[in-house]
This record gives sequence, C-alpha cells and structure tokens, in this order.
Amino acid sequence: MKFGIFSYAILFVLIPFISTETSNLNCYVCNSNVDEGCDGDSVPDVYKVECSARTNPYCRKIIQTVDEQKSVVRTCGSKVGSKSCYKTPGKNNAQVCSCDFDFCNQATSLNRQERIMTMMSSIIILTITMLIIR
Repeated sequence: MKFGIFSYAILFVLIPFISTETSNLNCYVCNSNVDEGCDGDSVPDVYKVECSARTNPYCRKIIQTVDEQKSVVRTCGSKVGSKSCYKTPGKNNAQVCSCDFDFCNQATSLNRQERIMTMMSSIIILTITMLIIR
C-alpha cells in the first residue's frame, strides 16, 4: 500500500516536468545595446513577453562580442537546435543558449532535459533510501 501511494506521489511531481503542451512560452526580449538592464543576471520585468504561438517555441540568450564590445540579446524563437548552448569561434563570437520553459533566458539555468534528469535522480535516490529503511 505504501509503495502505491509513493508511486502516485512521484507521478504527481513529474507530470509538470514532462508536459509537452504547445502553449505560448514567456521569455525576456531585449537587447543590451538599447535596453537598460538587459545584460544583468536580474532582468527587469518590463522585458517579459509572451511569445507568439509557434511550433516548438523556445527562449534564447545570446552573449555576443563584436570588436571587443560585449552585448546581450534575449529573444523568442522556434525550432531549438540540437545543443542547448554553443559558442561560435573567432574574434567576433557569440555564446548562444536556448531553453524551453518560462523566462529561462534570464540567466544561465537548467534546460528541461537537465531538470528532468535531476528530478529523476532525486526520485531514484529517495526510492532506494525508502526501500533500504523498510
């Protein structure tokens, strides 16, 4: 009986993390060249935007360096690439990170797959601990 209740508790916790619904995504949208506070780790609420409905929506944060001048661009998009983050080579370069949960382009944070793996690892450790204690 205890294991059955525990199974339902696990499902209740996991369902929000594995949802694949295509509702609109909320992201920060700004450019540090023209928008004050866009380049910090705590982005002002004024840059919060509900991205229009698209296939596979995502948020993106781009840190680019052009002629040794750094700027940050945060935006909405669709069809995220195979990597959550990548960096372009060369003197004028960009670090591009994409994610698919609300306001995830504020600062460096976990993408959905990393969050699921963290949650699953925690549940496995908790389950093993509970079985050992029994």
